[in-house]
Amino acid sequence: MIRLDLNRLFEVKGVKKPFNFMTQMGNSSGFSTKLINGRATSIPFDKLELLCEHFNCTPNDLFDYVPDADKVLPETHALHSISKKDTIGAVNKLLHELPMEKIEELYGMLRKGEK
Repeated sequence: MIRLDLNRLFEVKGVKKPFNFMTQMGNSSGFSTKLINGRATSIPFDKLELLCEHFNCTPNDLFDYVPDADKVLPETHALHSISKKDTIGAVNKLLHELPMEKIEELYGMLRKGEK
């Protein structure tokens, strides 16, 4: 099943109040709630584009593919390319375990990559 997964991006991008964020983008409160709770069954292209602009991402970053239990696709199937792992949790765990010296070093490497 393909699903819209905005909560992952809210966490990564530091959005503390997703509902406020979504309504400030011009979404109705009902639509915002559906998007945040993963209950939206469709999303207009203009809203999709606006999310991508705000998050500096592609549509693939907004969606997640979770295979249905009764449907088996080959590992090489293109849909698997949008499957998201728990990278946020893994990164947070790694950062938590790193000494401050290594975090500063990592920060320096990330800053160099921005140029």
